[in-house]
Amino acid sequence: MANKCLEYLLQAVPQTSQRKTPLHPPWSATGESFHSLCDGCGACVRACASGIISMDESGFPVVDFSSGSCTFCGDCAQSCPTGALRFEAESKPWHLQACIAESCLLAQRVLCRSCGDRCEHGAIRFSLTEGQLPQIQVDQCTGCGGCVSVCPVGAVSLNDAQKQERGKQ
Repeated sequence: MANKCLEYLLQAVPQTSQRKTPLHPPWSATGESFHSLCDGCGACVRACASGIISMDESGFPVVDFSSGSCTFCGDCAQSCPTGALRFEAESKPWHLQACIAESCLLAQRVLCRSCGDRCEHGAIRFSLTEGQLPQIQVDQCTGCGGCVSVCPVGAVSLNDAQKQERGKQ
């Protein structure tokens, strides 16, 4: 009976984690400079041991967290012959952080902690108050994407933390 209830809820809650703009690999050049530098050789795709980098229909590398998370090993950037990706160990690979949408099962009062269980950095915290969304600890979220693929309703996405900060000002 419980499986039937969960199956119903998973069908009733819309999937919301689809990104509107493609996410380029870590340590990518910004904006149009990425597109002018990247020649679509696919070296970063072949170098990614996590298998999260693929080529989009335009021939540019994109990250898809549906198959895993980023370990920030730097292999993709170190393999790039054109400078579209530049590994710098002391710099942040990107400015992404997890964001949880209202379609989260906890908001529907269904117990789920998949994202928090998967977060190796302890960046996702849960309230004891029923119906509350998990809270992201911004200082602990690396943007690795591990929480994205495990969400059964697609309520977790990664957003540009810098744009969110500018929007609050």
